[in-house]
Amino acid sequence: MYMATISKRKGAYQIIVSLGYDEAGKQIRKTTTYRIPEGTTPKKAEKLVKEYAMEFEKKCKGMIDLDENMKYSELSELYFKNYAPNKLKEVTAYNYKKQSELHILPYLGSMKLKVITPTTITDMFAKMEVQPSTCKKIYTILQSVFSYALESRLIKESPCCAGVILPKQKYDAEQRKPFLSDSQAKELLKMLDEAGYSEFAVIIKTLLYTGMRAGECLALQWNDLDFNNGLIHIRHNLADVGGKHWLDTPKTKNSIRTIGMSDTLKAILENHREEQKEKIKNVGKTYKYPNMVFTSTTGDYKDRSRLNLQFKRFIKDTDFCNISLHKLRHANATLLINAGVDLKLVSENLGHSDVSVTANIYSEVLESSKKKMADIVALNLK
Repeated sequence: MYMATISKRKGAYQIIVSLGYDEAGKQIRKTTTYRIPEGTTPKKAEKLVKEYAMEFEKKCKGMIDLDENMKYSELSELYFKNYAPNKLKEVTAYNYKKQSELHILPYLGSMKLKVITPTTITDMFAKMEVQPSTCKKIYTILQSVFSYALESRLIKESPCCAGVILPKQKYDAEQRKPFLSDSQAKELLKMLDEAGYSEFAVIIKTLLYTGMRAGECLALQWNDLDFNNGLIHIRHNLADVGGKHWLDTPKTKNSIRTIGMSDTLKAILENHREEQKEKIKNVGKTYKYPNMVFTSTTGDYKDRSRLNLQFKRFIKDTDFCNISLHKLRHANATLLINAGVDLKLVSENLGHSDVSVTANIYSEVLESSKKKMADIVALNLK
């Protein structure tokens, strides 16, 4: 049985639990400090410190590797050194580390694991000047880091639990409006047509007509397009980490899917293929990836950041200047739902992990569709 040693030091109590010896013969000891609340009587203080020591003993029992005196910055370093490279996709590990350095380490970095509680994390989020949606992403990272610490027996309990309170998303009527109305989508297509052929225009039209994620669109290869049967096979996602690009697996297993290709989009892509053939002839053997549908001017992978910037410039001064490339995906889904397409089919077309995800994202669009359905019934009964 482990026995705790209690000693008083400068108004606090140091508690040491001996856990035997390691393979090198070195004694294994776990230490913690307990401070008595102000105004506590000596008798009550003695009782409190003994209770705390007993709890600490229980915590240490069977937890030889427990290291709650480790700082969060040290845990984070271990996580990104040992766990992230082996368990996360490279792009996910890169984004996690970036968010961690920007938001988590400045607040939790110097704290010992044993003092980080659900209240600590709640307080951190309350002080952050970021959107609630960003807080959710940061919390996902924290959950992963502390799960790793738990599995590695560095802590006994994770502070990421029901006690953590995340900031609520404020209702913004402007943000909740349809992503791109029918008339705006038509206006965007008209603008692209008037600008004439460009690979940029083909990409934007492909995103709007299919609802693909931008990374999936930029990862398309010519053998993914079945012009005979009017199908597009989505098999990859173009990863982008610090300017480095490669073909990666899609976001989820449901993201690997086959979607339809309209005759309109088929004609656009066939014309683009002929234009690309001419470009390859002009560039010659240095054209890097002739098998890719969309490339840079030298045939390399298409950079998503540059595409985003080009899109922002193109829609500047329009009444839909605030939409992003990703909102073209939402526009596609909204158009399908408003047209009465079954939600399960819409979900499959988008590659969502579950139809409930689609229902949650497009809840207001669905409410609007319900009203339209009711009106149709009333109209037919007149």
